[in-house]
Amino acid sequence: MQTNLKKQKQGWRKRLKINHKHLPYIVGTMVLAVLVYYLPVIAGLFNWSGLSEGMNRLHNLAGIDFLGLVFFVPVVYTAYIYGVRPAVIAAFISMIMLLPHAILIDNYPNAFFKPTAFVIILSAVGSVVAMVQRSEIEHRQRMKEMKCLYDIGMAADESRSIGEFLETVVTLVPGAMVTTTPTSVRITYQDQVYKSPDFAKSSGKITENLVVNGETAGLVEMYSGRSNPYLKKRNHLAKTLVERISGALRQLELEQSLQQYYQQLEQEVEARTRDLEKVQEKLIRSERLAAVGELASGVGHELRNPLNVIRNCAYLLGMSLDTEKDAEALASLKVLDKQIDAANKIVTDLLDFTRIKPPTQVVADLNMLITESLSYLELPDRVKLANRLNGHHFQVRTDAEQMERVFANIMSNAVQAMNGREGELGIDTGEEGGYVWVRFSDNGCGITPENMEKIFEPLFTTKPKGIGLGLAITRRLVEQNGGKIEVQSEVGKGTAFTVKLPQETRR
Repeated sequence: MQTNLKKQKQGWRKRLKINHKHLPYIVGTMVLAVLVYYLPVIAGLFNWSGLSEGMNRLHNLAGIDFLGLVFFVPVVYTAYIYGVRPAVIAAFISMIMLLPHAILIDNYPNAFFKPTAFVIILSAVGSVVAMVQRSEIEHRQRMKEMKCLYDIGMAADESRSIGEFLETVVTLVPGAMVTTTPTSVRITYQDQVYKSPDFAKSSGKITENLVVNGETAGLVEMYSGRSNPYLKKRNHLAKTLVERISGALRQLELEQSLQQYYQQLEQEVEARTRDLEKVQEKLIRSERLAAVGELASGVGHELRNPLNVIRNCAYLLGMSLDTEKDAEALASLKVLDKQIDAANKIVTDLLDFTRIKPPTQVVADLNMLITESLSYLELPDRVKLANRLNGHHFQVRTDAEQMERVFANIMSNAVQAMNGREGELGIDTGEEGGYVWVRFSDNGCGITPENMEKIFEPLFTTKPKGIGLGLAITRRLVEQNGGKIEVQSEVGKGTAFTVKLPQETRR
């Protein structure tokens, strides 16, 4: 009980402390009204007869006491600031101020009833003014509430995340509370706390649950220095605001879920697109391989027979020529023989590409395979070999003959890329991620970016001689042995081919 009385006293003190600034003006207008009303009496005391007679006429001009109208000023002022009850009190005080004049000075009958009539009129006018003022305040309050609800909706549309939205909301909600004391707001949502600027707890408190999608997801707390009756009146506003916030949170959650779904869908579409591109690439490669196979089977044997006939004729012609007299003709026959070898190689490549046999895998030493491949290669004098095997002996399970062919083909291409210039053929080995790798590098002309994706395609070549099957055969041999081939190149600086083969695990 004592605690409640103490709180009520504190509430009245707060009200007085808040509104006392208007009291001097009300008292001043009341004193001024009394002075104006009793001005004829004051003028008579100082023998200002002219002023006294003139002012006395205003007490009963056309049956109306015009000087009494000055008491409307403090009464209306009080009604506008404090409301109906204080205005009625001010009207009764005005009546008390009128009584001495009505009893002692007025010289017409029933003058005593004039203060009574004035207090009724003043009370009525004060009540009307107070109600108009209250209606205006309530209208402004409704407008602030509507604006706050609108701003919350706009914040939901403009916010990129729930956290950003709630940080905006805690600054908007206090603006909907028309109070003489500041309002603080704290929102707890999914273990995250958001507070309004200069947040501080106070005696008055409203608490509402944030219900999102039928479940309690957080809490909204509003603190105000006003008394509990005020908070009860504002409780409907608090519920409306919380419902609007809950709806906006539901909207944001749905938008985020949709955004995540769209991103996931885009990733799945991209993955499916990549799969389709790979399938399409394999299909194109298969079609090209089929075309090469048809070309090889249809043309290979038909070309090899005429080439053998030309070679035999050239051999017989060379046997019939004199080495001294026909030296120039013999030289021409040697050139013809070399060209026949080149043509035979093209035919051999075509036939080999179509009849690559399945690998016969055995455990082999990678260094031994590289050394054996080097024996097939004729290095020009201006090309140096940088063999950096470092004594590593990696064991791989592969078809030794096919891998020797792969290595020999890559090194042959590296030598051709240096095009007779001074250069270096580098060989490095290592292991990574369950694979053993060997890298062949050169400092030749390099490969242009637009050709990087085409170098493994059948029948693609940038060389003046050859039909573009070497690297296609190389990749096919590596892949059917469970390996991978990678290439890095820069125009003018050189190229590096890396062959990765599954490492044989030691038992």
